[in-house]
Amino acid sequence: MAERKWIYVLRGGGESHASFGARMRTDISRRLLELQPARLDLTVTDAPPPKVTLFPFKREPIAIFNIHADVDDPARFEAVLEDAGGSLSGYAVEESYPVAFDQTWRDGEATPTPILLTMLRKKAGVSEEEFIERWHHGHTPLSLEIHPLCYYQRNVVRGAVTEGAPPSDGIVIEACPTRGDLLNPTRFFGGALKMVPNMLRVAKDINGFLDMKKTETYYATEYRLRS
Repeated sequence: MAERKWIYVLRGGGESHASFGARMRTDISRRLLELQPARLDLTVTDAPPPKVTLFPFKREPIAIFNIHADVDDPARFEAVLEDAGGSLSGYAVEESYPVAFDQTWRDGEATPTPILLTMLRKKAGVSEEEFIERWHHGHTPLSLEIHPLCYYQRNVVRGAVTEGAPPSDGIVIEACPTRGDLLNPTRFFGGALKMVPNMLRVAKDINGFLDMKKTETYYATEYRLRS
């Protein structure tokens, strides 16, 4: 059977970022690794987001487990995760990498760049086909032209695998070489002369196919637990 991928979203239930992040990185990650996934990554908000930022970062803790396995049996992973956070949502996804890291750090160490995690919701009236076309062939090339991205993991949600999972259309994990490249608007949008027109280009593009009131953005850290 071909390798499958699921993403599980855990939201902190009143726990601090530090406590939630530490628990995800240690006990929960260890228990998942014991189940021998083919690959396992964790993206987690182990600290509060910056207070002054261009991004509308959500402030509650969240963890995303990327689980690859050679068998179509997500239930064994869900048994570990179902009581691990305030809520659990699981999705079958289709993964692609417009830009990939050349990993030079060991599994278990933090990816040495801050992570921009985005949970996408498509705009009402936009079909699945139009959403994918706009995202993959419109927004992705625009992002790569404007932003100094060194990593772009794109996950199309193909369906929920846990009962009651809220609707989700896509999950994106991105990175820039440094914290300043991500958080400084001038650097993130192509320089002082290009910043304003580029911001307008991006705003026009995303407002054409995304529901920005339901799309969520987080400032996070990635851990490749089994690469």
